[in-house]
Amino acid sequence: MPKRVIVRALLVPLVAVAALLGPAAPAAAQWRGYHPEPWRPWVQEGWTAPAGRYCSFPLQVVVVSQDIRTRVTARYADGAVRLEEFAGPLTVDFVDAGSGRSVRRDAGGSGVLERRPDGSWLRYTIIGPAGFGFRPGDAYPLGYYILDGLHVISFDLDGVRSMAVAVGSQENVCHSLAAA
Repeated sequence: MPKRVIVRALLVPLVAVAALLGPAAPAAAQWRGYHPEPWRPWVQEGWTAPAGRYCSFPLQVVVVSQDIRTRVTARYADGAVRLEEFAGPLTVDFVDAGSGRSVRRDAGGSGVLERRPDGSWLRYTIIGPAGFGFRPGDAYPLGYYILDGLHVISFDLDGVRSMAVAVGSQENVCHSLAAA
């Protein structure tokens, strides 16, 4: 069995166990455990970020091909989503909207998004390749990255993003586009 398949098969149960071993939450926020719901299609839309959000230039993401799916794997006792899994192939073109330079990347890894009881993001665990951006004020260098390997991004209550775990490569596509 390929290494990537083994790692992906372990990802959701490991995140669920880590959530169980984490700090105790108030009784109203307790979750109901790991109960995967059926997969459903999910569509990644193209987007453009203004200069300064991730890169010194406007960054455009153009979806070339995709077959992404998502499912809820755990809910809080009140029914709010606690863990949501994403997986499936995704190929995108990253474009410097100012110069027209572009690079094509595979971003079709998998990940698990963990939400707080209020719906805000707590942690995003990625088995790459997958894309993720860091903005001014985040606790990681500015850029939009293709993360390959195991990466965990944490979100403070005020929205500051930080890279809690980084095992594998981190390609800043802003730098790749500047060099193209």
